[in-house]
Amino acid sequence: MRGFVMTIYGQPTAMRLGRLLLVCVCAAVAGCGGKAPSVRVWGTVSYRGQPVKEGQIIFFPTDDTEGRSTGGVIQDGHYDIPRDDGPYAGGTYRVEITALGAEKTYSPNVSGEGPMASVREQLIPPKYNQQSTLRVTISADPAQHQRDFDLQ
Repeated sequence: MRGFVMTIYGQPTAMRLGRLLLVCVCAAVAGCGGKAPSVRVWGTVSYRGQPVKEGQIIFFPTDDTEGRSTGGVIQDGHYDIPRDDGPYAGGTYRVEITALGAEKTYSPNVSGEGPMASVREQLIPPKYNQQSTLRVTISADPAQHQRDFDLQ
């Protein structure tokens, strides 16, 4: 016997344990390949200098961001998306903001007869919702999670 090194499958046990330990340390440092944590995001939304009375804000991940779409309700110019529902730290998102006006009732028939229909007008221009050009990158730094939008 040349020393007391037990071998398994042709490699000394100490070498196999060392490799296993290295793999475990690398996985821990890399976060085991998991996603970045979701974060709370909040802020204000105004249009033409006035707070958006009620609406919605939605964060859509861009092509280079993995994750889910998320959003929240705008009430009296404020929104608050809790951490459990929030966007992922480090991700870049396209933001859509919508706000609907008061409900209007009209007759879809020229004669004015028949059932009435209701419609709500979109108050925010398409460049901030359907054709949004708004982009944000969500930082891992909680001090930067407040995102205010002053739409013109």
